[in-house]
Amino acid sequence: MSSSSASNDAAAGSAGKISLRGVREHNLKNVSLDVPHGALTVFTGVSGSGKSSLAFDVIFAEGQRRFMECMSAYARQFVEQMPRPDADAIDGLPPTVAIEQRLTRGSAKSTVATVTEVAQYLRLLFARIGVMHNPETGTPLVAGTQERVLERVLAAAKKAKRAGSLLLAAPLVRNRKGHHRPLAEWAFEHGYTHLRADGELVPTANFTPLDRYREHDVEVVVAAFPSPDFDAKKSVAEALRVGKGVCALLDSRGRALEWLSRERIDPLTGESFPELDPKNFSWNSPRGWCPECRGHGRVVESWGAEEGTLNDDALADKVSKKICPACGGARLNPLARAVRIFADAECGAGTSFSLPELLALPPAKLLDVLEHLKLNAREKAIAARVVPEVRSRLRFLDGVGLGYLTLERASDTLSGGEAQRIRLAAQLGSNLSGALYVLDEPSIGLHPRDNARLIESLKNLRDRGNTVLVVEHDEDTMRAADNVVDLGPGSGTQGGEILFSGPPKKLERALAGKNSLTAKFLREGIAHPMRGSRRPVPARGGDFVEVRGARLRNLKNVNVKFAVARLNVVCGVSGAGKSTLVSDLLAPALAFAVAKKLDVLDGARALREHVIDDDSGAPAFRELRGGKFFRRLVVVDQEPIGKTSRSTPATYIGAFDIIRQVFAELPESRMRGFSSGFFSFNTKGGRCETCAGAGRVKLEMNFMPDASVVCEDCAGTRYSSAVADVRWNGKNIADVLAMTFAEAAEFFAFHKKLQEICALMVECGLGYLTLGQSSPTLSGGESQRLKLVSELVGALPSWRERMGKTPAGTPRRNCYILEEPTIGLHQADCEKLLLLLHRLADEGHTVIVVEHHLDVLAEADRIVEIGPDGGNAGGRVVYQGDVPGLAALPPELSPTAPFLGKLLRSGGGCKV
Repeated sequence: MSSSSASNDAAAGSAGKISLRGVREHNLKNVSLDVPHGALTVFTGVSGSGKSSLAFDVIFAEGQRRFMECMSAYARQFVEQMPRPDADAIDGLPPTVAIEQRLTRGSAKSTVATVTEVAQYLRLLFARIGVMHNPETGTPLVAGTQERVLERVLAAAKKAKRAGSLLLAAPLVRNRKGHHRPLAEWAFEHGYTHLRADGELVPTANFTPLDRYREHDVEVVVAAFPSPDFDAKKSVAEALRVGKGVCALLDSRGRALEWLSRERIDPLTGESFPELDPKNFSWNSPRGWCPECRGHGRVVESWGAEEGTLNDDALADKVSKKICPACGGARLNPLARAVRIFADAECGAGTSFSLPELLALPPAKLLDVLEHLKLNAREKAIAARVVPEVRSRLRFLDGVGLGYLTLERASDTLSGGEAQRIRLAAQLGSNLSGALYVLDEPSIGLHPRDNARLIESLKNLRDRGNTVLVVEHDEDTMRAADNVVDLGPGSGTQGGEILFSGPPKKLERALAGKNSLTAKFLREGIAHPMRGSRRPVPARGGDFVEVRGARLRNLKNVNVKFAVARLNVVCGVSGAGKSTLVSDLLAPALAFAVAKKLDVLDGARALREHVIDDDSGAPAFRELRGGKFFRRLVVVDQEPIGKTSRSTPATYIGAFDIIRQVFAELPESRMRGFSSGFFSFNTKGGRCETCAGAGRVKLEMNFMPDASVVCEDCAGTRYSSAVADVRWNGKNIADVLAMTFAEAAEFFAFHKKLQEICALMVECGLGYLTLGQSSPTLSGGESQRLKLVSELVGALPSWRERMGKTPAGTPRRNCYILEEPTIGLHQADCEKLLLLLHRLADEGHTVIVVEHHLDVLAEADRIVEIGPDGGNAGGRVVYQGDVPGLAALPPELSPTAPFLGKLLRSGGGCKV
């Protein structure tokens, strides 16, 4: 059979579906699967079962690789090439778009407006219909005349101190790529001796071509003056003709002194301004950014001689928390800030707006402004093309519970769920069809109230003719899908199999009697409370951590109490102020109080000591009480763990340092002089130098993707033969790295701390991971729990505390603060997490969790709801007390109550 006929047969076989055959990527066990086109398909299963490997590392990665293959061999050498996934065949793959949990947060100046592409459309709107004002006087600009331009030129000539010190130039191109040699040839043929290219004067004779891949500004020098033969009237007319109504006064070095125009003149001063384009409203462009902060909106520390060489990402490290005094945090230069659009009196948000003022509004108010713009016929035609694009994106933001976000909000301050839904808003606004969208848990960070609207958005994406593939644990999303793929039955090496693929209504019945944790929890859920009863919290008396008068950001001077030695949960809709209260206020304030051994911390002192990251200048709270209860504060937030190719679970949690020390203390190591550093695969000494301790050797393949093969010298163990000879109980250090944590917990039973560390991994459901597994291969849920274990390890009691040698008195425990720890976790893994949190509380530690997951809420000893809505409509304490009390509230008082009540009445399983 010919290759062409074979490909035709493959295409015919995969018509209407994505066909996967013999997939062996990561832990996937030679699986085969068909995913129908034009359908909403959910991939589910326990954490580490292979969901993300199949969806992102196989399906999306292959789609991306095929896109790269369409490029020429010359172009491919400039981009990172992707290896082919380990599979026998992948057919029927549409163009792919991945919307993942944020792996990178874009550029240092990325905002909600830029990620959703709303900023791009608003820049166009302001450039085309905005009314320019003089930045100095605030006077609206008006159309001028050639005579006014001539007057300005003659006045400048009169003030000139020497002949030829001024130049009159006319713009030829603006923001246009190319080498622009034809412009130089045209100028030379017409008798012009010089051009001004990107601010530099260059002769037209023997012109050196510009960089064709960069955008350039080019002006032609029409005349030099003052001089005896200078005809001002003729030169001005010529400059305005060539520049299409615009010309510029330059000094002898080519620096622009003043722009002159027939159209944009201040009627009071006679000053002219250049025509604006969208780049003049971009804080990522030198044309638009504030020259003091280069578009960051914050004060940039002095960078001295590096100024011209630092890019924006490098400069981000020098950006402080202080608002830029030049632009007031608006990011744009004075000229861009002076352009305004106008709305009629019916607009509730105001009648006059600059771009920064517009971006400071929440989506609903910004939409109100755009619906009430005052426009003439020409401007209405322009707005009719732009406003619908903005409207569709803003309505989606509001529809998925992000209506509290302002468009100026920096994207690096968003949670993973917020960032993903914002990128989804941009995709829904693109009207793309025939594509494959792969999403990674879009429901994370989303209150149950908003979940139905998110599911409707996913269906809209499907109904446009797209294939939507979602990696998800949420039960509502699974039941709304056209198809569900369940992977398992376990994690890591115990997973990687497809247990079910088909309509969700057949899932429970098809997996009855099979080892599917997904089907089990869909049927049964978690019985609450798991311990049989909740720990009592006395209404009066008892020990509490108390925040009084909290008024950071949208918090409305609230008083909140957290019970000591109990499981506390803070809930509320997105943007209500949960993270502001716990992560941004309580965590740093309590950490400061514990470090300074303070029971009471005054808000004024916290302000003086810069404890809270806040630039308002006012105390973020009145008083914090309860610092005396804790030995240490442990915070587990949503920041990603480092995922270098050399990072492993054992190195991340600190177990490998202890293991290396154990091997270094063996008699054979002492005899040979091997220190603990000798057993590191990251430094010279005991590592294999052929692969530099990586275990694999990279082969460069020119314009083809780089390939890697197992190192022949060490057979992938990372170590030299000298290290391999040192053994403990028959195992060398390479053998130990190949162990699972469950095996290591038994192997190191003789070492108290090492055994505790490995046992914590097992308790968090990560016992199947090997100590030396590469961190980039971990799933999102695995990474989150690994970070939790790392923090728990750091808070393990010291030897003195373990032996009871601490000072007399009541032992001080730890306070654990966790922000949405259920991200990426299957219901089975959530159950393990809850058991761990309960154990911490049983040991006398205080646990404070910010969470949306209803099963976590149902297990709380004390629950606090912040709300009732997001943004300015939130920031109040809706309820604080026990779980049954919150569940009994009417829906008009608590957005959480109806969902929590439904869960408790059903006995569990309302939200997976």
